[in-house]
Amino acid sequence: MKKFHVAMMAAAAGCLWVSPALAQDSPPNFHVVTVSTFRVPLGPDRGKVLEYLRNWMVPPAKINPKVLSYRVVQHWYGSNAGDMAIIAEYADLADLSAECAPCTAWFEEHFPKEGTPEREAVDELASLFFKYYGSHQDQIYSADMSLAKP
Repeated sequence: MKKFHVAMMAAAAGCLWVSPALAQDSPPNFHVVTVSTFRVPLGPDRGKVLEYLRNWMVPPAKINPKVLSYRVVQHWYGSNAGDMAIIAEYADLADLSAECAPCTAWFEEHFPKEGTPEREAVDELASLFFKYYGSHQDQIYSADMSLAKP
């Protein structure tokens, strides 16, 4: 019984410790990190999903002034070769949903017009991407920057 109480107190202390991360605005020494995980089997579909990411998701993230870092990672070693994740870092929670004028301008300039062969190709890639991303899982983390490598 004593072990149970110690475990409960430790859990309660842990909840109090992470509570600043649950607030709307992160404390100044915390960043917000989003992790979206999904599975794409190795093979031709993986290359097409990466093409979609490379051409249509990464460029706007790179020019978004609110995105501090952005990574697309693929499983390399371990139990499931199909795992992929998109990881983005923001200064605070508000930046996560902030408008991005450069991103809008980028899409207006680069996204193919409806009814063109180029648009059909993008729509095909998007359909394949969302086939896999449709069952993704999102996590939002707080990152104590005093524990980060600069």
